[in-house]
Amino acid sequence: MKIKLLSYLLILTLANVNLSVADDCNKFDKLSKEYAKCTAELIKEKTSEKYKEGKKKFNKLNLKDKLIKFKDSKSHKEFMEKLKNEN
Repeated sequence: MKIKLLSYLLILTLANVNLSVADDCNKFDKLSKEYAKCTAELIKEKTSEKYKEGKKKFNKLNLKDKLIKFKDSKSHKEFMEKLKNEN
């Protein structure tokens, strides 16, 4: 019971922190340049985080090695055999 309560409080706390960071731009007038600058910075931070995550996932795929094997193989059957031998 204590573990569930502790995990619930932890999730609730983290969710509130994320919401408070997003509301920082609301203190400015929506037609002001400060508001535009604030929202642009928030969008830039979020996209850079997603870009880094996507880059990590892409690097794990080893597409370069598979492309080289595909170019070196004479047919699809030979390419598939090379992939099977790799695993």
